[in-house]
Amino acid sequence: ASLKDCSIGGNIATNAGGPRCLKYGVTRSYVLGLEVVLASGEILRTGGRLHKNKTGFDLIGTFTGSEGLLGIVTEATLRIIPKPASRAMLAAIFPEFEMAAAAVQAILNAGHLPSALEITDTFTLAAARKKLGAETFPPGDAHLIVEVDGRPAATAAEIEELHALLTRVGATFIERAPDEASCERIWKLRREFSFSLRDTGLTKLNEDIVVPRSKLVELVTFARKLEKDTGIPIACFGHAGDGNIHTNLMVRDYEAPAIRAHADAALDLLFTWILENNGAITGEHGVGLAKKPWIREALGEVSFATHRTLKNALDPNGILNPGKFLD
Repeated sequence: ASLKDCSIGGNIATNAGGPRCLKYGVTRSYVLGLEVVLASGEILRTGGRLHKNKTGFDLIGTFTGSEGLLGIVTEATLRIIPKPASRAMLAAIFPEFEMAAAAVQAILNAGHLPSALEITDTFTLAAARKKLGAETFPPGDAHLIVEVDGRPAATAAEIEELHALLTRVGATFIERAPDEASCERIWKLRREFSFSLRDTGLTKLNEDIVVPRSKLVELVTFARKLEKDTGIPIACFGHAGDGNIHTNLMVRDYEAPAIRAHADAALDLLFTWILENNGAITGEHGVGLAKKPWIREALGEVSFATHRTLKNALDPNGILNPGKFLD
């Protein structure tokens, strides 16, 4: 949803990810060097144009994802890789969301490494059909996108293997997108999901939680139980290939204090389950203010104290992005 609005600086500040992190990694994988203005006014230069450098601590990694709490990035040297020669995609419909989640695990267990592997649940599909037209997606309760890229012959062969695999695991409809233009048409639909959810009139609490990929089906099952127990609709979609499924609480009248408290209690249940299952409360967006109440539990006391020590050393007066998760 941020495709047209995001910036290099913002990506570095949050160590941002996206649909293709499964194969290509997050922002940190592409940052070779940084120039950072410290709270003292000093200018730190670390890294450069080298692809290997083990001189001292990984300061690039320290500042990438620091959410503006440790310094202000004023220059970045990035690693740019060639655009793949070809890409192709399959868009599949499944009768149940759990089946689509199981298909993700089947794809990865078979040794495939797609460039993107996206999943969408019933609530999100219903919102998209309402906004874009009922005929946009065939009947079914879950949608799965599998994209591969590389050399043309290899891409074509892998798509055939994946088509056979999806058929075996229960897909009821599979659309082929054999080239750039047809892939982009499917991505355009995928990018409408967030806007479709906003059009429901409900407040979308967008949670970018992450679980080990082996826990995907369990996460889906838990989300359905949480929805039933709390009465709050939950819309799940996102980057299933790396375990980063956006689990969105869709709340009516969120500004009402009692409703907000009820939603926060539901988030407590969600985050507790995530942490108990070795997951993380944010995989892309960062902590900021929204997840500040849960940061100590998410990090643990020793890790949180280490964060505070680093913050105090680099910004003893707390002038950089004050009020965020370390305050």
